[in-house]
Amino acid sequence: MNQSLHEPKYTVKDVSEITGLTKHTIRYYDDQKLIPFTSRNKRNNRLFSDHDLDWLRMVHCFRISGLPISEVKHYIAMCLQGDETVPERAELIAKQEKELEAKILEYNLQLKHIKEKKAYYANVLAGQLEDTWNPVNNNPECGEKYDIPKHIQ
Repeated sequence: MNQSLHEPKYTVKDVSEITGLTKHTIRYYDDQKLIPFTSRNKRNNRLFSDHDLDWLRMVHCFRISGLPISEVKHYIAMCLQGDETVPERAELIAKQEKELEAKILEYNLQLKHIKEKKAYYANVLAGQLEDTWNPVNNNPECGEKYDIPKHIQ
């Protein structure tokens, strides 16, 4: 094991500059015990190692992908237990991948809608169209419609 990777040397400010995360986020992750080996100096300031940065990257990836804190804690606990938890960790990762892919699909649909609106408003601003898509105007041709199930109609 490379001991220099575990040497505490970065402050919260340093880690914020290195990772782009806010100081608040870094402290929050540490307070939630999501970075297992964080050290403290004599003045009780947090110090992080390169190894801690690896944990932080993993934790932040999970959080951004929507994994709840409780599941991140569970994953960390499994990591700390060792190789016997690899199958369960792999299952958690696969499940999160599917959830993230579903979110990406939804975001892409929303992005498509936003781009259509952007192009529409560019035409309105250029005087090529009237603003018929404003829901306030109660226009029946206002953009895409929902498909209303027959049992609701």
